[in-house]
Amino acid sequence: MQPRPRIRVSSAGGVVYRWDKDKLLVLLLGSNRRGVRCLPKGLIEQDEDEVTTAMREVREETGVSRVKLRGKIGLIKYQFGFRATTYDKTVHFFLFETDQADTKVGSEHDFMEWVPYDKALETMSYPNEKEMLTKAWGIIQSKGGNPPGDKAGQAQPP
Repeated sequence: MQPRPRIRVSSAGGVVYRWDKDKLLVLLLGSNRRGVRCLPKGLIEQDEDEVTTAMREVREETGVSRVKLRGKIGLIKYQFGFRATTYDKTVHFFLFETDQADTKVGSEHDFMEWVPYDKALETMSYPNEKEMLTKAWGIIQSKGGNPPGDKAGQAQPP
């Protein structure tokens, strides 16, 4: 039996957050058919860098276009099989802050929702994306973790 062909693919995506008064909310996408809650992400297109891809995917999948890059969170690697081919996938994740509450779900998902950090962590489907969310929370905390205009102590996860 011959080994399955392997293809390397690279994607980029983001943890998108906003403040609702003093509460941090994270944007999750969902698919009822697949029973999945996840972060926005997609394939890096030719002549795109990782950040450009992440911003484009956030815009296409969520309608959120006003984002501020707050840093690179990290990357995840995993494999999956599809039609007799094994894919080795790398996804680069970035942290984006927005003040845009209105969203519009793209064609790849059924719904999206702004949820508190703890609920996002609890309901996300993929452990490696949960790890990216946890790292994102650490970045937010290291930069003060405060809602805009609040210079007091660090915000706590809800």
